[in-house]
Amino acid sequence: MEKTKFDRVKETVHLLKSLQSNGISDSNDGYLKTKECMDEWIKTGLATEHVIEFHTYRRKGFLTLPNTADKAAEMVLKIVKP
Repeated sequence: MEKTKFDRVKETVHLLKSLQSNGISDSNDGYLKTKECMDEWIKTGLATEHVIEFHTYRRKGFLTLPNTADKAAEMVLKIVKP
């Protein structure tokens, strides 16, 4: 079963708030790229995966956006070694 647009919006808001609660500024390039990818996902509903750089925080984000209702959108942040 495909994920509804309402569910995609709800998951987007949750992930973006989670980034902010983990200290990532909503003006950070990585945050803005994440929002851009998720906005596109909300519109199309197509499953995609992205690797997003959070240079300021020395992190790399692995964003998974599914199209089925049985899987939730996910962002995993990993430390980038200098």
